[in-house]
Amino acid sequence: MLVRSALLPVRRGPRRDAGRLTGAALPRRAPALLGAALALLLGCSGATQAPAARQARAVKTPPAQPKAPEGPPLLPAQVIAELEDEDATPYFARRGDEALLLYAAGGRWRTRVLGADGAPRGDIVDAGPAAADVPVAALRAGPQGYIAAWIEQIGGSRAVRVLALDPAGKPVAPASPVAQTAEEITWLDVLPNAKGALVLWEMPREAQGDLDSVDVVMTVVAQDKGAAIKPTAPASVAREVLGWHAVATERGAAVALVLPPVAPPPRAQGKPARKADAEDGAEAAKLGTIALLEIDAAGKVAAPVAVSPEPTAQVDLEIAAVGGRYLLTWTDERDIDSAVYLAAVEPGGKVVVAPRQATPPSGEQALVSLVAPSAGGGGRALLAWEDLLRPRGGERDGGAEAGRAGRLIHLASVGPDGALGAERAALVFSASGPPDLAADGDGFAAVTLAPATLKAARDASAAPPVWPTFVRFGPDLSVRAAEPVRAAPFAATDGVPYLVRGLSCHKGACATLASAAAGAGPQQGGSGKAAAAAGARAPLALVSLPVRESAWRAPAFREDKDPPPRATAVRALAEGEHLARVAAAELDGGATLAAWVTYFVEGASDAAPRGQDLSATLAVRAASPGGPGKLNVLSQKASSLGGVAIATAPPPPADPKGKGGASPGESVIAWVARERGETQVYVTKVDATGAKVAQKKLTTAPRKKQGGAASEASDVAIAYDGAGGFIVAWVDTRDGNAEVYAARVDRALNRTVPDRRITNAPLDAAEVQIAVRGQEAWLVWSDARPAGDAAAGGGAGGEATGDVFFARLDAKTLQRIGDESRLHASPEHSRSPVLAPHEGGVLVGWVDEPVGEGAAAGGGAAAGGPGGHARLLRLDNGGAAQGPPVAVAGPDGAPVSSLALACDKVCRGVLASAPGDSVVMSAFTLAPGEAAPPALKQLAWLTGSASQDVSPVLAGRSGGSLFFADDAVSGSGRVRWMTIAWP
Repeated sequence: MLVRSALLPVRRGPRRDAGRLTGAALPRRAPALLGAALALLLGCSGATQAPAARQARAVKTPPAQPKAPEGPPLLPAQVIAELEDEDATPYFARRGDEALLLYAAGGRWRTRVLGADGAPRGDIVDAGPAAADVPVAALRAGPQGYIAAWIEQIGGSRAVRVLALDPAGKPVAPASPVAQTAEEITWLDVLPNAKGALVLWEMPREAQGDLDSVDVVMTVVAQDKGAAIKPTAPASVAREVLGWHAVATERGAAVALVLPPVAPPPRAQGKPARKADAEDGAEAAKLGTIALLEIDAAGKVAAPVAVSPEPTAQVDLEIAAVGGRYLLTWTDERDIDSAVYLAAVEPGGKVVVAPRQATPPSGEQALVSLVAPSAGGGGRALLAWEDLLRPRGGERDGGAEAGRAGRLIHLASVGPDGALGAERAALVFSASGPPDLAADGDGFAAVTLAPATLKAARDASAAPPVWPTFVRFGPDLSVRAAEPVRAAPFAATDGVPYLVRGLSCHKGACATLASAAAGAGPQQGGSGKAAAAAGARAPLALVSLPVRESAWRAPAFREDKDPPPRATAVRALAEGEHLARVAAAELDGGATLAAWVTYFVEGASDAAPRGQDLSATLAVRAASPGGPGKLNVLSQKASSLGGVAIATAPPPPADPKGKGGASPGESVIAWVARERGETQVYVTKVDATGAKVAQKKLTTAPRKKQGGAASEASDVAIAYDGAGGFIVAWVDTRDGNAEVYAARVDRALNRTVPDRRITNAPLDAAEVQIAVRGQEAWLVWSDARPAGDAAAGGGAGGEATGDVFFARLDAKTLQRIGDESRLHASPEHSRSPVLAPHEGGVLVGWVDEPVGEGAAAGGGAAAGGPGGHARLLRLDNGGAAQGPPVAVAGPDGAPVSSLALACDKVCRGVLASAPGDSVVMSAFTLAPGEAAPPALKQLAWLTGSASQDVSPVLAGRSGGSLFFADDAVSGSGRVRWMTIAWP
């Protein structure tokens, strides 16, 4: 069975095929994707059609669909026509309590009037000849009946024709020719007004480099009472625009435009470290400014008014009339992350609400649609958008299909002032493009494509079928009703239609058009006999969508009632090269400092200018409740393997003369520089803004070796020692294999304890971490020494796979206190340890991943399964383990790739896992004494691939700020800052 969605966007103008928002996100579309086969049928909401010249994308269900559950009743439906082609597009418009259906059959246009209940009124009417090739058509209710317009292919030319129909669907006169040209016409719309209508169409221009543009052309259709229409000669509305969208008004029409920039757009803050400037320039050429123009009923075009002069708008612009104003919304790229912007303009062109971000920052966003309120409704529009860094559809209830149910479309009402309502809803959509949305009295309705499950279903392991489903929302966006679109005319396919489109509502009653595949469905009435003679046809039905009790689980829910932990905001701090390591520390007053080092392969890049020795980039940026601060690039000679770490000291105490104590705390960043092919550890002091205050080289070890590879420093860590200085730890190969070293510096970055070797083992150490507990410094690291190493407290001998080790040092002298110990002996490879101090000791976490045979790329079914997992172990204030480690698997046993921890009165954590081809971030809490694996709550799905190391870190003891690395949809690396609300 094929379930196909024709619910495509109401977009105008060329679309970007290769932009940031692709894949699961709302894609950019080219002009060829706007055609008749995709037309959204018109309802009382005032939404316009979105035809395309290319066939609609099909959403195919698996070949072996589960049988439909027995019990739930089907929806009421009326068969209103039969289509010769199952993919043919019927057109539908409401006028008061009646509606009109327009479709082509047998080379003729056919119409049929429908009553308020959807039942046909009278016979099918022959409305005149229909060309064999009509790529685009539109039908709208007008003052004297209905007005239809379409594009015809005539030999090598294109023609536009307009037809007036009376309230009974009969032609007032033969169709009138409006325009004929040898050029392409890709889209057309009808905008009725009190005196007739404006017919607008677009004509693509020849691309200028990467810049695609269109001309917008119109004709005025005047109609006296009972008389034939009188189209005027075609006239220009706008030339060479990147995108456009129009709305009908009583006075004529308002047209929102995306205009090409007159100058290159400014580079957003946070992008100076990026080297792919040529790619940036190509992307920028596809952005534009926003303008608005009005057309009166006589066709007079007013001068465009600048709404958003910044050349940062994508072409997905939408406009709606709300409360006597025009609301404009679009996806904007003036900051690092794309975001949905809103502006409000009064008739006449006065901008009353300047462009502003419509929703809280949540990573990369994409506009889905803007739905105007219904006449006599609540006076609020509906804004729909998609956040790319959010849990996907179906994850709210968990289950085996969590994360694979589809996208999550976010909904909020918006008033004439451009302010979003506090109530938020989410809608699951298992396809590309947007769902079909319409105003429903004082609420809204949607038809989506989503997994269909019963509320009482207990078998969560079976994959549910993906069916078209309707949802009706109240004015507060609560779910009033929801059911799959299933009706008797489609009994051959379990009641599920082949294609659903054309959602419309009137006076609290909603309906949608649905059609079966040719030959799949009962033929009813006399028309069925004609169909049998002509061959199999596709029945077209109008399916009612009532508000009633349902046994089906709704594919929508109120988001503002989602319990914590949850992400409250996600911002990008920087964009550029891919990231190797991220670090963060909390400052006084709720601010944080984030530092990162980019990924750079020595000898694999020729991006450095001649005569310069460039490696990875080290940068730091402050983040506060007011937003990110200035980006500070500290070095472009960093080592990716060296990593980065940051620690903060409180302000120094005041001296007897009252000096000191008033200065802010100081932060020191530990990192590794590569100069002339050698690596050394550096420490850099920065102020609260991240600006460099002082910098010194910590190590001066000779690195070059005769006949062998030079020694390396890597994996730095740093902690404030509680006595006015800092302790730095790192991994060094100066003595052969990789060992852990440590040193101590004072506030002036002078060494007070020189390099001291901490470990002495036959194999390599890696990924050292440090925390200070009173007079002691505690170190953990991953070590490949054999499991039978007696000095490490190991058990039986075995293959060296890597375990996490622990050592205590005197914080003043860095002398080791007692023997180092193995925290957990495991046949798996233990890596990436993290430390989270708290009053009762320290929580240690690390990742165990399988080695050798049986190491699967996919996830295991439980903690400790073949997919890899995290382990959590408590150490008391004496360093003794409090029970065995707790194993934590990713969602559905997905392999865990990294872990971040923070402890206050309770411990909180975020782990990254890869259930498929991408990474999901999940949060958990661990109360004191809790021994069971903690429950996971998904925070976000990242846009980068599953192979990336996101390097998450929680700043501060509360865990309210998470910093991590991610790849943008465009492919560039980004440092992201997520704020989290915890229970």
